[in-house]
Amino acid sequence: MRKKQVLHYYVEGEDEKSLLEALKRDLGCIETGKVDIMNVIQTRFTVARIRPLKPGTIVVLVYDTDVETNMEILQFNIEFLKKQTGIKEVICIPQVRNLEDELRNACDIKAVRELTKSKTKTDYKRDIIRCSNLGERLRTCGFDIMQFWSRLPENAFRQFGNDAHKIKKDA
Repeated sequence: MRKKQVLHYYVEGEDEKSLLEALKRDLGCIETGKVDIMNVIQTRFTVARIRPLKPGTIVVLVYDTDVETNMEILQFNIEFLKKQTGIKEVICIPQVRNLEDELRNACDIKAVRELTKSKTKTDYKRDIIRCSNLGERLRTCGFDIMQFWSRLPENAFRQFGNDAHKIKKDA
């Protein structure tokens, strides 16, 4: 990806937002861009939502694939965004199952709570959002950007592909 690209990420929750901020800022392993929270498999894009985007924006959709759902909303969102004159490209990044599984795949950990040193899996989400040194925790756990977002889901989400290589700086 070139330096002057404008990216806008849409992620499911605060934990993904915290992680993407660390990947951009602390590790520098993905392209920079604004990160907003929106579950793109449950919520439809509207003209009002995309109006603030700069012309030529590349929209990156990051979504979990652990729940078989009606693909209609995600399909609508992709087609809607591609029709907008101000959107340069739509990049789909499926998280095979969910963020926790992606982190286990990309780090030398058996349980995701090892990343944040959380006592329980329930505490993990809260802890990852509050973690002020997430980049360092990822490094300590052997995070490998090439293993993160590197797989295709084995369900209906497979049809949308995986374009993560387009935003990874080491790719």
